[in-house]
Amino acid sequence: MLIAKIIATLVPLLCLFGVATLGRGGRKTAPLIVIALLWGVASTFLVLPFNDRWYAKHGLQSLIIYGAPFAEEICKALILPFLTLSKRCFWFVDGAILGLAAGTGFAIRENWIYLDRDYSGQQIGLAIARVSSTNLMHAGTTAIVGAAIVLSMKRGLLQRVLTPLGGLVIAMTLHSTFNRMTTWPGESAAMITAVGVGVFAIATGIVALGFPISRRWVRNDLKLSAMTQSEQLALSGGHTVDALLDEFEVRYGSKAVKNAEELIKVQRRISIAQHGGHINAKDAQLLEVQADDLRREIGVFAMMWLRTHLPVDPSSAGLWGNLAETGEKEGPAGALSGLAAGLADDAPNSSPGGLWASLGDSSDTLP
Repeated sequence: MLIAKIIATLVPLLCLFGVATLGRGGRKTAPLIVIALLWGVASTFLVLPFNDRWYAKHGLQSLIIYGAPFAEEICKALILPFLTLSKRCFWFVDGAILGLAAGTGFAIRENWIYLDRDYSGQQIGLAIARVSSTNLMHAGTTAIVGAAIVLSMKRGLLQRVLTPLGGLVIAMTLHSTFNRMTTWPGESAAMITAVGVGVFAIATGIVALGFPISRRWVRNDLKLSAMTQSEQLALSGGHTVDALLDEFEVRYGSKAVKNAEELIKVQRRISIAQHGGHINAKDAQLLEVQADDLRREIGVFAMMWLRTHLPVDPSSAGLWGNLAETGEKEGPAGALSGLAAGLADDAPNSSPGGLWASLGDSSDTLP
């Protein structure tokens, strides 16, 4: 029994962790994920009495096909409208992951209940069967609802109501279809598993969909800021980022590269929030302040090198204006010598990117 419960608990958690990692929310959304997971466990206490009453009144077949999908999808998703209001939740990818967490918590508690009621001596087989089918279905359907809720944010009243309801109807339909298959004579375990995996794949696809969308948004922003194609690729998650940051660390140390990595993440969050998230003016300003603080911590000379290789400031106000500002603080000689030092530091082993070629376009700033 213990091994079966470990399987029934650990496998769903690993699936959740894998998709959450894919979503790259990291520590930002971790507290919300934990809350959603715990709510999923707690929601079973709301569902069970309802299911018992439905069974007593309408019978087992009706409960499996209609009652359970209706009650369970609503109860699993009850927490999501509140969690998605958090400023930690930026866009539909975050909503999908939170829904996935709520569905996972529900599935884990349901696994425990089924294992406690099974006296066949085949608990390990039961646990494996559930984590490879039913658990995936529960997680996937609630993820659809979570994504729909966030997609409706900051839209008209009608869309704010209809979009989440549409997601809920889709979730109930998928859940009902899955349950109906388990009642067919000569049911195929392989087919049931395939459906569960398919529903989970929908949720994973929603999360993965965020990557090409966010890259397109970032690249569009950078085009408007006169960035080169290679620079656009770098900020959008291209393969050159790691190599550039490795070189940056050799030149300026581990503390500077840590700040540079965080600056790239913040810049990406700003772009996502501007295009597809729900964020108010105050939170947007906090992100900008965070980015400015990171630039100051990195330092003038290190930022000069970084900007020649990565477009870490696409919404800049103009290079020459900030050079003058630096000159006022450090003296004209300090500003010009800093610029010269940055150029000398790059030669002869590195080839500056679009910043120096587009100085006349004022496409970058100093911190």
